[in-house]
Amino acid sequence: MKRIVLFSSIRKPKEILEISLQSYLNLKQEGFVLEYLFYDDSETSEESAFLNEFCKANNCNLLSKINLKSSDYSDHNWNVSRIDRIIAIKNNAIQYALQHDYDYLFLVDSDLVLHPMTLTHLVQQNEHFIFEVFWTLFFKQTFHKPNAWDHHSWSYVGPETILKLTQKGKYTVGGGGACTLLTKEILSKNLNFNRLMSLGYQGEDRHFCTRAQALGYNVVVDTHYPAYHIFLKEQCSEAKIWYANGAEPDFFQSWLDDDWSKRVVAYFEKPDPGFFMKLKQFQYEVRQLFLKTFWRN
Repeated sequence: MKRIVLFSSIRKPKEILEISLQSYLNLKQEGFVLEYLFYDDSETSEESAFLNEFCKANNCNLLSKINLKSSDYSDHNWNVSRIDRIIAIKNNAIQYALQHDYDYLFLVDSDLVLHPMTLTHLVQQNEHFIFEVFWTLFFKQTFHKPNAWDHHSWSYVGPETILKLTQKGKYTVGGGGACTLLTKEILSKNLNFNRLMSLGYQGEDRHFCTRAQALGYNVVVDTHYPAYHIFLKEQCSEAKIWYANGAEPDFFQSWLDDDWSKRVVAYFEKPDPGFFMKLKQFQYEVRQLFLKTFWRN
């Protein structure tokens, strides 16, 4: 029987972990055996104690500690050193999965609450790199975005890419992750999260997806069983109710309504973010040409 190890690096408040970790224990196992591996990256002794008690009570393993500098991830304020920390932890999880000969590695962010059928469904898709969709209203954003995109970093060909992810299916995309199932085959090709010098993007998942595609594998997002992303602690109550009521996938349609669709479309009707820079450059070149012509005459 196939063996899967679920890995999550834990650095979230206890209120979130009480919901998310329980949802991992409740994942349906059809045709495989699921084991659990966590990394204690807690900020407080309370969170660390909670994780250790959880692991003891549920026969979960802890990844050995890595000698890393302390870092603050508050408000998703990422920089290179913080991302390198995440890279080291995730790369160690990959090595653990390979060394213990697991058939799959399931990488899950610890602020995600999963539908019980998520993992069984992903396995049934027979993809080497597949992740489940979730929707997030990020800081200073006007609409919920999916954890998938066309181009790095987090950009899209047009609104269709986002809009279609509200429909049940699986789609090849340019990048994404955070709830990702990977086969032993793709991991054995030296797939890792290390930053590529030729890419200036901060997020480790950008480099990870690029490597997978360079190896000849599709990056696929599934949309049948969306996860609940507890982006803010204030969402814990809603996430708990959602899960207690059956983790209905259609719940998120209330977020992704007609008004949301209009805001998505309107976003792409704005000028290209680089438009004004290009305009300034054009104006500069015209001015230089005028001055050269004026002084020549």
